[in-house]
Amino acid sequence: MRLLTLTNLYPPQNLGGFGLCIQRLVEGLVGLGYDSHVLSSDQSYLGPCGQDPKVSRTLELLGSYENGISRLADTTEEQRRQHRNQQRLNQLLDMINPQACLVGNLDLLGTDLHKQLGKRRIPTIQHVGFMAAPYGPQDYPQANTYRLAFASREVKRLLIAQGFPVDNHPIVHPPLTSAMTAEAPIPKRQSPMLQIGYSGLLMHSKGVHNLLEACVILKQRHVPYQLNLAGKPFSPDYLEQLQTYARQQGIDRNLHWHGFLEDQAITSFYQQLDVLVFPSLHPEAFGMVVAEAMAQGVVPISTGAGGAFEVITHGVDGLLCEPGSGESVSAALQWCHGNRQKLSVLSQNGIRHARSRFNSAQSAKVLDQTFRTLAELNSSSATDIQLGAKDLTFSGVTF
Repeated sequence: MRLLTLTNLYPPQNLGGFGLCIQRLVEGLVGLGYDSHVLSSDQSYLGPCGQDPKVSRTLELLGSYENGISRLADTTEEQRRQHRNQQRLNQLLDMINPQACLVGNLDLLGTDLHKQLGKRRIPTIQHVGFMAAPYGPQDYPQANTYRLAFASREVKRLLIAQGFPVDNHPIVHPPLTSAMTAEAPIPKRQSPMLQIGYSGLLMHSKGVHNLLEACVILKQRHVPYQLNLAGKPFSPDYLEQLQTYARQQGIDRNLHWHGFLEDQAITSFYQQLDVLVFPSLHPEAFGMVVAEAMAQGVVPISTGAGGAFEVITHGVDGLLCEPGSGESVSAALQWCHGNRQKLSVLSQNGIRHARSRFNSAQSAKVLDQTFRTLAELNSSSATDIQLGAKDLTFSGVTF
């Protein structure tokens, strides 16, 4: 089946976990025999774009993610870009004639692009990987060839509460990489120093400052630790605030800033850790880094805000703490330091649970079944239209 994926950013150019989610969903569908083509943008400030001939990066964003998010101030230029984007989409649709379309994040692209898919009645699934609807209820496509797929039950519950008619739409968890589900994690060496990690965007809503507050408490209570932070700063100001706070509190020597990591580098990063802290202040759609850490034998400590609550079970394969509380994070870390044998049990449970629940084959299977259902509905609708036209024909005249 020919597949077109439409999204604003596509790895190796990436910001946060949603682009990686879409890439892994595509890889899962390719594993089921799909012929994949991707239409996205080229944002050089996010690094090189790669050389995949089936990834076209000709879309133009209506703004930028460089140093935070900003939209075009020139409405005329915005309209020009929207028009050019529609042309490029239609050209690619004419060229590959896709039988299915996976839509990712259309932020800074607008909703007009997926309207082109509706006009052509292409079976389309839009993955919702944020705790927000991709458009207002009034803009929800009415075509029976369209479905939303949700990163978690919590995202679906939110949109239903907002009035979206999506009760029968699927939940498709963001999957782990095939390497994380195929290779056995390297056994961790016991060390008196607790190895703590954070992976994700460095931004205020992720609660990284609360993690640093917890580390100050660990220092005061003489708990030996090292904190490893991986990820891009969403705002340079926030990164500077974190580094300044660490210096002022005398914990900067216990911190290691890794920057953005991907592929094998992120796997090696997890292999260093005993625990990973996910201290988000606001509801998350899922929490991919939590699942990644669990699959590598790293015990997660999470606030469980939003869909992240569905990833771990407190005291079984991870620990929950209170959002916005450095003291609560510190208490969980102190428990981990003082209960290494119990921590090992949580680690083994996490490996088993994450690898069985969050793999690309399972997520791709749900997408494939949904695409086939949409294709059948589309075929039935076309037949009904043809029959209706025949019923309106009498004595050679069509009414």
